[in-house]
Amino acid sequence: MTAPEDRRAYDAVMNCNRCGFCTSFCPTYLATGDEGLSPRGRNQTFRALLEGRLPAREAAKAFDSCLLCGICTSVCFAEVPTARLMSAARGKSKETAGRSPGVLLFLRFLLPRPAFFEGFLKLLYGPKRLGLSGLLNRIGFLRLLSPQLAAAEAMVDEVPRKFLRDLLPPAPVDADIVQFLACGPNVLRPPVGLATARLLARAGARAGAAANVCCGLPGLSFGDREAARALARKNIEILERTPRATVLVDDSSCAATIKEYPLLFEEDPAWKTRAKDLVRRTKDLLEWLVENPPSVPLSKRGVGGDFVVTYHDACKARYGQGLVDQPRRILSSVPGVEYRELAEADQCCGGGGTYSFTQPEVSRAVGARKADHVAATGAEAVLTSSVSCLLQLRAGLRRAGSDIGALHIAEFLVTDKDLL
Repeated sequence: MTAPEDRRAYDAVMNCNRCGFCTSFCPTYLATGDEGLSPRGRNQTFRALLEGRLPAREAAKAFDSCLLCGICTSVCFAEVPTARLMSAARGKSKETAGRSPGVLLFLRFLLPRPAFFEGFLKLLYGPKRLGLSGLLNRIGFLRLLSPQLAAAEAMVDEVPRKFLRDLLPPAPVDADIVQFLACGPNVLRPPVGLATARLLARAGARAGAAANVCCGLPGLSFGDREAARALARKNIEILERTPRATVLVDDSSCAATIKEYPLLFEEDPAWKTRAKDLVRRTKDLLEWLVENPPSVPLSKRGVGGDFVVTYHDACKARYGQGLVDQPRRILSSVPGVEYRELAEADQCCGGGGTYSFTQPEVSRAVGARKADHVAATGAEAVLTSSVSCLLQLRAGLRRAGSDIGALHIAEFLVTDKDLL
């Protein structure tokens, strides 16, 4: 353990006293009952790997099946940062076992080059829009090729023809707010970004889209910190072109990642300082909405009575940024809306970005529990602040046969039907 990152990880793992309190909250342990898939089990597995007592291939399941949600740290008396440790553990295990060429292509070639990445996705989306991929999935062909591919196809019920980058104007030099193009709103659900832009326009902000690349979260999720650093450097350089503008992020997963950029540069003081400067002017949309409450009532939805909503906390909002009261304050103050609290709203939905198709069985089990709780509220819609969560909620409700809607909070706060 000569690397500074390994030493820091080992010191953090050693703080776990194996009390087991976290097991009552960990979504993967609750779904499986497997001690090896609990936070304390994973931390001890990482310790064994760092001490050279366990081969990397044997440890991979424990690390890869973690949702990286962070709920365990919130209830841990020692505040062991298990989510960050599991990201580091994935990287450590891949150093020995080797990385998939496809993952490396995705992380190190496609994501840093938006034109290639988005062009590649548009090619993939063609068969989806024509219904061909859905047909192949229903007859079981995609599952024969790859269970992960089948899960990914089933997760996304619709794909956009145009991406958000195609639809929003670039930020002007004198912008008050630069809208960060998070991958979820950009390439999976552009109506989220369009709704955010409408909210900014209502508030009279001079705003426009940043020319950013991916925030780097996939690199952290796959344990490739160098890939994440490369994307972070690109974004820092791009966003420094508008040094006085607020960087607004309407996907909480990406907002939390940007706010953790300084942790990627522990050994590089110059870049760490630049990362901190960016963090100081980065805001999650939830933070901005509290400061700029929506001015248009939702009377169109509350015909014949209040429109009933509930809310699921995106893990990267609640545990990554401490944003808990903000969405509830926003929704409780909007005319024509009745807010109902969701049981286990603080529990991960099982989305976790790519987790929903890299670990489809556990993801579905966690998602089914969430869908049951949503149904129990009697709400007409469940809201959230992350597109990954949104897709997982929609998929879980579809599988449950529910007609409850699922929307990003930005989509819900605009009344324009063409955006919804």
